[in-house]
Amino acid sequence: MNDRDRPRRDGRGERDTRDQRDSRGQGGPRGQRRGGQGDRQGGGSRGRRPDRPGRERADRGSRQPGPPIPDEISASDLDPEVRRDLLTLDKANAEIVARHLVMVSQVLLDDPALALEHARAARARASRVGVVRETAGIAAYNAGEWQEAATELRAARRITGNPSLLPLIADCERGLGRPERAVEIARGDEGRALKGEDATEMRIVEAGARIDLGEPEKAIVTLQMENLKPGQVGTGPARLFYAYASALQAAGRREDAITWYMNAAAADVDDVTDAEFRLTELAHDDEQSEEESSADSVRGGVDEAAATGIPAPEDPATTTSPRAESETGPVQSKTSDVPAPAPVVPDAGAPEPNAPEPRVPESSAPETKAADAGAADTPETRSVAPEQDDERSQASDPEPAEPEAAEPEAADESIAPLEGTADLSATSSYVEQDATDLIESADDLVAPPADAEPEKSATVPAAPARRNTFADRYDALLLDLDGTVFAGHQAIPNAKETLEGLDTARFFVTNNASRRPSEVAAHLRDLGFEASAEMVVTSAQTGARLLAEHLPAGSRALVVGTDGLAQEVREAGIAVTRSADDGPAAVIQGHSPDTGWAQLSEAALAIRAGALWVATNVDATLPSERGLLVGNGSMVAALRNATGKEPLVAGKPAAPLMADAIARAGGSAPLVVGDRLDTDIEGGHSVGIESVLVLTGVSTVTDLLAAPPEQRPTYVVDDLAGLFEDVDAVRVAPQPGWSVTVDGSTVTVAGDGDEIGLVPALASATWKAIDNGTADPEELRIRAEGEARAKLASLGVAVVD
Repeated sequence: MNDRDRPRRDGRGERDTRDQRDSRGQGGPRGQRRGGQGDRQGGGSRGRRPDRPGRERADRGSRQPGPPIPDEISASDLDPEVRRDLLTLDKANAEIVARHLVMVSQVLLDDPALALEHARAARARASRVGVVRETAGIAAYNAGEWQEAATELRAARRITGNPSLLPLIADCERGLGRPERAVEIARGDEGRALKGEDATEMRIVEAGARIDLGEPEKAIVTLQMENLKPGQVGTGPARLFYAYASALQAAGRREDAITWYMNAAAADVDDVTDAEFRLTELAHDDEQSEEESSADSVRGGVDEAAATGIPAPEDPATTTSPRAESETGPVQSKTSDVPAPAPVVPDAGAPEPNAPEPRVPESSAPETKAADAGAADTPETRSVAPEQDDERSQASDPEPAEPEAAEPEAADESIAPLEGTADLSATSSYVEQDATDLIESADDLVAPPADAEPEKSATVPAAPARRNTFADRYDALLLDLDGTVFAGHQAIPNAKETLEGLDTARFFVTNNASRRPSEVAAHLRDLGFEASAEMVVTSAQTGARLLAEHLPAGSRALVVGTDGLAQEVREAGIAVTRSADDGPAAVIQGHSPDTGWAQLSEAALAIRAGALWVATNVDATLPSERGLLVGNGSMVAALRNATGKEPLVAGKPAAPLMADAIARAGGSAPLVVGDRLDTDIEGGHSVGIESVLVLTGVSTVTDLLAAPPEQRPTYVVDDLAGLFEDVDAVRVAPQPGWSVTVDGSTVTVAGDGDEIGLVPALASATWKAIDNGTADPEELRIRAEGEARAKLASLGVAVVD
């Protein structure tokens, strides 16, 4: 593949060293977004044993080749979210892998080949960690190694389930010369299910593939599904506008392309595209065309235009750059899908929409390269103003003509005001709301004729003023199930209505390993909730992943639990047995109502023989509509007592399950929502994210007041309906209208503030006294009168006189 055929980075022209896109945040490959911040590992290391069979030893991979790492490079420079993904590795190995990932981040732009070497070295040490495979894919992508990039990105997607990698995978297909495959990925079920920025990225890639296939009109229609309203600024709008301009240019609609290159240049505050160079190139082509036309008008050494004072008519054949024609294919007729109004400068007093910029691996992905829409290379910047064109056109006039008779034809005004943007608010190309449901594919839509009357855009009413809600602050909810969303076969009051009314992405994170995600989702749907298997993250999945990361491929594990847990283990590439006589390398233990003495005894024999022991969770109890039942933690305690060993824990409060949930969510600001202080809330602390306690399950207000620091939530609400409240009103902090005093271990609350702030205010004052050593959490007594007394009594708090 020569340089001309190699895919180009969409919206960026020749600037091949710009930061790449991250599906969960801003920055380069998952690395130094917040360098210097240490990782909160919390409970991620609890229960680990250094010498389990199959574990990655401290010297694992020490003899594996890899580029040297400078001494000043520290693992602590790695993004904490990425470091959490390495918690399952041996500490020494995780340190080396982290330093390689930091090096990838540092040299990716300046030395893609060296970045790829470091990524390959990290992959050799941690090939089962999703973020490592993802980083390897991105490094290969930047180095132009399309096949390797596609392989690594597909592996990362299998491990993490991250849909944001699909546009990159499709773009790699373009790099491999298979644009038809890129279109198939974009139009497949998974590609069409993408939302937000990921959907935009996929459409940009699809548009580039359409141009590769000689279908520029379909590329135009594909991009018209996006928000093409001028006036937006930032990397996202700049790249989108640039790709649209490139598609227009490929379709032979040169004037429209100039307008959109101008819009891209105005949006490109971070200088990520070469839109200004494209405009200069087009202006230069105009100048050349003018000179050629002038030369053609000379007859017998006489310049007819100069002699008459009337400019020669423009030759349509000269309006398109030969260079552009050679690089984008034959110029087609200039049918106009969208009228191109004259550029205007936006009102300086009007607010400019600030669309979020595309993002790269936190799970992540770089800006797609291949969907540049086939635009030409760029020369030095040069602007041409209409006044200059006028002067050139009349420069050889011996006698200026009268203005009425010799007013020259207006020069190409769309080139001059580079600082302006085209206002398409009254044209059909601006889709103010998501058009995915209206336009399924460019194949299904025929462009309107050039003389068609433009449709008026719909008027969108202004949104009402909003409070500082949970939906404003967090982009994903990591919801516990038992005791939070339902109890056994009954939905928790207000749970269904709340989740129906929230637009925030939600994922159901459960320690219960007895059912597979599809079964959990079916149970939720039976109770009236909207749920799919992709929205469910279970400790069984995480436990199986831990086995795969700590055991050689083809190893065998003894399963204590349901057939669902056994199937998760098989899908992780580990064989299953139910007998210690088969010499299993590991034991994985999850909840099952059928577990008894026989099953526990087989596990005890295997663990005593040296098998690695993984517990999906250590919850002592299991909530149900009848009350608290025996949980997996109680059976784990039996094995602990029988063997004297400690398990590696997958589920909450340990970090692995929470890290998997965060990776699945793909957001930059997730929130844990649960009913248990010792699992859900402590699990949030283990991965360094905020949490909200709902008082509908296991933990009570009394438990909350005595909670140790690692089990203290950020917010407290009665039930899930509290997620509609203002976040500051339910934050654990002093609240208006409530006075809380602590004398010894006696806590007195008085006032008439908002009821939703009572428990947060009470917890705040109590924790402060406990931390100061003036109150004993085991001896707390609560006094209250009036509304406070009634409210606390309704929550089961024993109030003393």
